[in-house]
Amino acid sequence: MIDADDPNALFSEFEDLEETSNSNVDMDDDDDTFLPPKKMASDMNSHELRSMLVERGITPKGFEDEDAETLQKILDEDYERDLEGKKQERKEARILAAKQAGLAKRRQKMDQQLHEEQVELEKDGRMEFFLQLVKSNTAPSTARIQLNDVTSRSMAKALWTTNCIVALDVSRMQLSDLAGAYLCRALKNNRSIVKLDLEANLFGPKTCKALADALLTNDVVTHVNLESNLLVKNDAGSHDVSGVAAIADMLCTNNTLLYLNLWRCNVQSEGGHQLVNGIMENQTLIFFEVGNNGLVQSQYKKIAEKLDLNKGRYEAIRELHSENERKAEAEAAILKAQEDEKNKKEQLQQWMEDQKVLRANQRREELEAAAAKARAEAAVRRQEEEERLKKEADEAAAKEAKKKKKKGKKK
Repeated sequence: MIDADDPNALFSEFEDLEETSNSNVDMDDDDDTFLPPKKMASDMNSHELRSMLVERGITPKGFEDEDAETLQKILDEDYERDLEGKKQERKEARILAAKQAGLAKRRQKMDQQLHEEQVELEKDGRMEFFLQLVKSNTAPSTARIQLNDVTSRSMAKALWTTNCIVALDVSRMQLSDLAGAYLCRALKNNRSIVKLDLEANLFGPKTCKALADALLTNDVVTHVNLESNLLVKNDAGSHDVSGVAAIADMLCTNNTLLYLNLWRCNVQSEGGHQLVNGIMENQTLIFFEVGNNGLVQSQYKKIAEKLDLNKGRYEAIRELHSENERKAEAEAAILKAQEDEKNKKEQLQQWMEDQKVLRANQRREELEAAAAKARAEAAVRRQEEEERLKKEADEAAAKEAKKKKKKGKKK
């Protein structure tokens, strides 16, 4: 995952869009100034010839001309082998030097871009604030902010790592083809933008190629407006249909784009031929505006017929989806009703069980209360009986005492 605060990583995602001068070193080009001197057997005496042959494990024949010829072949082979080694060393040195020079140039370019972007943002506080919103994923879902060729780079890099903007409008800002390429490149990684309005700028082949490349993998963008851009005019002012061809190739595989507006883009019949080939392989595009482009009538007719087919397919798919949704909703309603009925039965059963337990508890409490009352009444009766018996005993004792008292007086 790209770190939004890593300028080197973000630069890497866009650097191929920049045109650079061809400073590559021809790795096969070399001069002869470094060539080592070549040993010649003919310059050696007989003793040197014999010594060098023996060193190489070859027995001299004793005939100086033959020995010189044999040694020369060996010396030539050694020379070619050494020469190839030295050439390889020089080639590797040139590659390393070119790589180092390229890295230095890349770093210089990156630093230059960062400085330019910083200067522009310092001049435009509104843009700087908006970029902070984008980077924090808090920008409005529908956005139109005034850009120039430099701040377009800043916006593209911010869009690369965020997913908050759904509809981006950069129409009528006189943005260059390179600025458009930067913005479209962001779609390779951005997965929130659905609608992109690029109308009436200076966009051309670079923008088209970056857009086409992004939409080969992007499965979110459905609407793109390129109206009133000279898409077949490159920076040098030459006629260039490579961008339109890239869009046509993208249409062959993209199955997300629904709306593409190329009105008044100077496509001409050559570009129209490319677009016809692309739309013929497309199954999902239902609005494709190519009017006022100088196409021949047969091309307009083919595009219109294919769009009718796509629209019919689109409507059929929508109807199928709607029917499936209705069926799903009906099935969900039935399942909900069944679930509700089941829940009601379960609730009723639970209520009946609760009532049964409640009644049993009430009966138990009533029996316990009756038993307690009976025990209390029995206790009262026992107490009353005890009090009665005690009273009777007390009365009997009193009578007996009275009788005894009377008898004592008679005596």
